[in-house]
Amino acid sequence: MLPDTQYSSESFPQVFNAQRKWVNDNQASRNIRYMLHVGDVVDDSDQTYQWRNATMALGAPSVGVPYIVGVGNHDMDAMPQGQDPAVVRGAAAFNDNFPRSEFASLPSFGGTMQANQNDDSYHTFSAGGVDWLVLALKYAPTDAEIAWGNQVVAAHPNHKIILVTHAYQSGTTKDANGRKLWTNLVSKYANFQFVFSGHYVAAGVIQEKGVNGNTVYQIQADYQNALLLGPNSYLRVMLFNPTNKTVTVQTYSPYLNRYMTDSKNQFVLNNVSF
Repeated sequence: MLPDTQYSSESFPQVFNAQRKWVNDNQASRNIRYMLHVGDVVDDSDQTYQWRNATMALGAPSVGVPYIVGVGNHDMDAMPQGQDPAVVRGAAAFNDNFPRSEFASLPSFGGTMQANQNDDSYHTFSAGGVDWLVLALKYAPTDAEIAWGNQVVAAHPNHKIILVTHAYQSGTTKDANGRKLWTNLVSKYANFQFVFSGHYVAAGVIQEKGVNGNTVYQIQADYQNALLLGPNSYLRVMLFNPTNKTVTVQTYSPYLNRYMTDSKNQFVLNNVSF
């Protein structure tokens, strides 16, 4: 899972390159099946060089480990100062640089909300004997986007569901987006299992039961720093073990070859019902 890469795209492309290279280099040895990006790929959506750094780092989703992106507020189109990005929903720059056509060729590609856009999408794949569906909803999803998410999840009752969205919680506290998504989507389905988000410079896990009694693991992490290279270089590595019913989470910097080992960044989820 890649946290916000906005400052890597802006100022530290070498750490972004190192992250993607490490994921691809370890695809076979670690059986890496998917990469999730929780959004804010770039810092300034109107700066072409930042998109160029990002697309060069990530490459085509069909080369190496496939990936899906939950579009962040910084990935949305530039807007007049003071305008609420939850109201201005355009993502033309994102779609120009990560077009639907590049993802539609993936065997795991499921679909998008808009026929010619890629900013609300879902992918499906199998791993560890489990069928997974990853639903990516962009920053501060609208009622219509959440309704589309409900349609996708309802149509896949035999898949375990992962939601990737940019802003959902800060550490262990849901924000307004998280509360809305929990009430109107995440808590409603027995097969919903994970939510991954970034946006806030924090890290935390919320374990909560949905209305059907299933535990949903809501995991947030973001290490962005505009001035220091190091914090931007960390990613999350998650090892799913359906046999042992565990998910082991580590936080690692391929650029620094260093782990964060505190309890917020290195932990094990036990008794996960796959």
